[in-house]
Amino acid sequence: MYTILVVDDEAIVCQGIKEFLEISDLSITQVLIASNGYEALDYLRMESIDLVLTDIQMDGMNGIELMESILSEKPDIPVVVISAHDEFEYAQKCIRLGARDYLIKPVQLSQLTKVVGAELSNRHKKYKRLLEESLKLKFSMTGMLSLRSYILNEVIAGSLDKADDYLFIFEQIGLKFEGPYYLLLVTELSWGRPGAEGEAIQKLRDRNLLKYATVNIIEETLADWNAVAFYGQGNQIITIMQFSEADYTERDQENVAKMNLIGKKIVTHIQTYLHLEAVVGISSLRLGLHNLPESYRDSAKAVKWHALYDNHRVFYAEDFSMREASIQVNWQEKTEQLAQEMRTGKSLEGVQEGIQCFISDISPVFDSNDSTAGIPLSIAYRVYTVLLEMKETIGEKYKELDPIMYFRFPLTGSEIKDRLYTFLVEAAELFHASLADRDQAIVQQSIGYIRMNFRNKGLKIQDIADHVHLSPNYLSYLFKQIVGETIWEFVTRLRLEEARYQLLNTQKKRYEIADEVGYESPEHFSRVFKRYYGESPNSVRSE
Repeated sequence: MYTILVVDDEAIVCQGIKEFLEISDLSITQVLIASNGYEALDYLRMESIDLVLTDIQMDGMNGIELMESILSEKPDIPVVVISAHDEFEYAQKCIRLGARDYLIKPVQLSQLTKVVGAELSNRHKKYKRLLEESLKLKFSMTGMLSLRSYILNEVIAGSLDKADDYLFIFEQIGLKFEGPYYLLLVTELSWGRPGAEGEAIQKLRDRNLLKYATVNIIEETLADWNAVAFYGQGNQIITIMQFSEADYTERDQENVAKMNLIGKKIVTHIQTYLHLEAVVGISSLRLGLHNLPESYRDSAKAVKWHALYDNHRVFYAEDFSMREASIQVNWQEKTEQLAQEMRTGKSLEGVQEGIQCFISDISPVFDSNDSTAGIPLSIAYRVYTVLLEMKETIGEKYKELDPIMYFRFPLTGSEIKDRLYTFLVEAAELFHASLADRDQAIVQQSIGYIRMNFRNKGLKIQDIADHVHLSPNYLSYLFKQIVGETIWEFVTRLRLEEARYQLLNTQKKRYEIADEVGYESPEHFSRVFKRYYGESPNSVRSE
């Protein structure tokens, strides 16, 4: 979705182009209008613009001067000139300043559509190419370890299932998988530091160093085994172990004991050398590389049982599978999907409908008295874990949903079904309120920054977005949703309100006020002021 800026001192031309582009099939989100270069620069600094269409001859800052400013401040934004002048030297100068095309008024709408569509398409391709190049650069800069982690993450995600060259890829990065049996461990680190009075490891650099150290510890622990460890998502380290035919005995108790011992060693070594708590989930042994995605899912699920058994640090997938209900419904995956819906800011009504569908989908869980307590409680704990991750914005209210206190066993199957539904609805309401509070806090923080800096002529939306650690596009969306006006409209209002106050209460000259409130040109300031208040600055002062 794209934002277009049309710059022309003829209002009827601007409005005509705006209306035409808004009904076109070019995926254009909005078309902004500026009457001269100064006003255009305000937009360019405060909005995320994808293409500028500009006239040449305008009062104040003309199109040539605007293009020079764009070339200096925003060289990546394409410019198309629409001018009544067909002289070669005009076109030549515009092209030299980076104009992508030079259209002569009156411009044909079909021609305008073609040019705008081509430029937006080129912009999309450019960003895609830059992304690909940045990924390649990332790999070249971070070395073979990062490339190895990337490829192995693709393997456990199932992305290379159908690739006939992945064995060749492994050879290129120094890996040899002969198996034919494989087992997968997921080691999940806790960034809290109990030994340091609850101090948490917040810095990304520190976390990355600890992950690097953990990989080394695991590889050292498994030095006598055929194993490879690599970075997973977030706080996970993943280890693939391979076994020959001679090593393999299906569900052999001695083999299970060995794996649990390995898991305990890993946990102990991480605690001893890094002073970090860790949990290890272990998959069952499976034949073939193609089963690694399933092994990863099993071991990642096994780790989650730590929420129910906090005294345990090693979980073997087959020992914690809750066979009775898992045979009937895939409740773990459905729980993850529901938790994701809750945390993504979906509407409260939509989440409540999702909860009703979820309870209906897992109804077999409540049919067996043997599994009545275990599975609903683990579902509640999974959602409670997500609440804990957001407790700083939720506040103390999350404590009311502590599953042990909330469910008060024993309960019958139907009672626990109703109780789980109520629990999930109340959790969804907490999520919704906390997300709204978080967004409000971000916008208020942005407003505070704008109030401190709106007089700065060079103020850009990127500056505001950097201050609140959001992308400019998302901040613009959030600001408009909550405040009801764009960031640029809000900045303009602050500038003009300050200017009006100074006109009424000081003897400063018009150009001095324009300069103080952030305008490059007194003429541009007067034009914006009159459009906003319906009267000129001089008229306000003479009242």
